[in-house]
Amino acid sequence: MKFQQIRNATSIITFADKRFLIDPLFAPKNFFDPIPESLIPNRRWPMVDLPFEADKITQNIDAMILTHSHIDHFDEFAAKALPKDIKAYVQDEYDKDFLQKYGFNNIEILTENGNVFNDIMLYKTPCLHGNMEKAMPYYKMFGFRPDAMGVVFKQKNEPVLYLAGDTIWCDFVKDTIDKFAPKAIIINTAAAQIEYSGPIIMGTDDVAALRRYAPNLTVIASHMDAVGHATLDRKELKKFITENNLADNFLIPADGETVCLDK
Repeated sequence: MKFQQIRNATSIITFADKRFLIDPLFAPKNFFDPIPESLIPNRRWPMVDLPFEADKITQNIDAMILTHSHIDHFDEFAAKALPKDIKAYVQDEYDKDFLQKYGFNNIEILTENGNVFNDIMLYKTPCLHGNMEKAMPYYKMFGFRPDAMGVVFKQKNEPVLYLAGDTIWCDFVKDTIDKFAPKAIIINTAAAQIEYSGPIIMGTDDVAALRRYAPNLTVIASHMDAVGHATLDRKELKKFITENNLADNFLIPADGETVCLDK
C-alpha cells in the first residue's frame, strides 16, 4: 500500500496492486488567476509546477477518483491528458455529468454501501467542507457546491485506508474512523479559506483534534503548498506537530514523494 503525493490533492494511491489517480489537477504553475476574496489576494496558482510530466503521472492508472468537481481538484489539462474510457468514480449525478461533458464515458457513482472494483471495496464517506454558517455565503457567491466526498479502501489482504477528502474535523470523520478502523488516513491540510469563511479543509486545530481522537492512526498530509487560498504550509505544519508532540506516524510527503504504508 503506497501513497504518492503529486501536487495539491492530486495523488496516486496504490492499493491491492491497483493504482488510483486522485483529483487530477495538471495546470502549469501560475495558470489560474488569484482566488477572489482570499487572504493573499495577488497569489496566482498553482504555486508550483507538477513534479512530473502529465503523461508520466497517467501511466498505468487503473481508475480515477474525483472527490468533487472544484477547480483545484480537476481541470481542463487533466481532461485532455486522461483517456476518456478510464474508470472514474464520483460522488453523485452532478459530478458524473461534469465528467461526461469532458467526454468521459466510464463513470460510476460511489455509495456509502460500497462499490466493487476488482476485489477492492470502495466506500463513499461524507465530508464537511468548512463551517457552513461561515463558508456557505462564499460558496453561493462564487457558484460552487460545498459537496465533497471521502473514500475508504478495503480489501481482505490490505489494511484499511481512509482518504478523508476536503473536510474539516467533524463527526463525519470521527464516525468513519469508528466504523472502518483504518490503518491510515489521508487528510487535506492547507487550512484553505476565503476572507471570513474559516478553514474549509483541515488546519492545525483539526489535526490536533484528530490526533487526540485517534493517536495510533497513521496520518498523511496532502493538499499543501499549491493553492492560492491556503493558509498553512508544510513547514508550518511540521513545526506544529513537532512542538505539540503529534509527529509519531505523521507523514508530510513532498511533491513527487512516495510513502509506503506498512501493515
